[in-house]
Amino acid sequence: MLPGVTIVMGGRDWLVPPLTLGQLRRLMPKVRQLTEIDASMGETQISVLVEIVAAALQRNYPEATADMVENLLDLGNASAVLNAVLTGSGLQPRDDRLGEAAAPGAGPGAGLMIARLPSGPIQEVPTAGDISMASSPPLAATVTR
Repeated sequence: MLPGVTIVMGGRDWLVPPLTLGQLRRLMPKVRQLTEIDASMGETQISVLVEIVAAALQRNYPEATADMVENLLDLGNASAVLNAVLTGSGLQPRDDRLGEAAAPGAGPGAGLMIARLPSGPIQEVPTAGDISMASSPPLAATVTR
């Protein structure tokens, strides 16, 4: 199993690894189509959501199909599952309201990371490897994984 984020769908834990660069390249235009994860989603947005989650799941569970994922996702878990896949893949929403509690009485998925994003909902997250350390002092100790 590849390392990843553990998510719960259908009463079962699933270890979802990040998307590969190839998957990200292929799916990025579709990711941008997702603006809200709620009852107002159309058939296209549901298909995109299922395709993204299925692609990530298939890295650890080759038997996973879009039909299977479609039957595991619901409005109660779809936003959290999608966010686990995208953030685990190095993407994050641009919305500054993250971390705020959902409004009382808000519907399923409200206040979650991908639930209220404007067009262009994600941006790349710099990682330690993306930051130049040419002028930094040497590290005192190096930890390897």
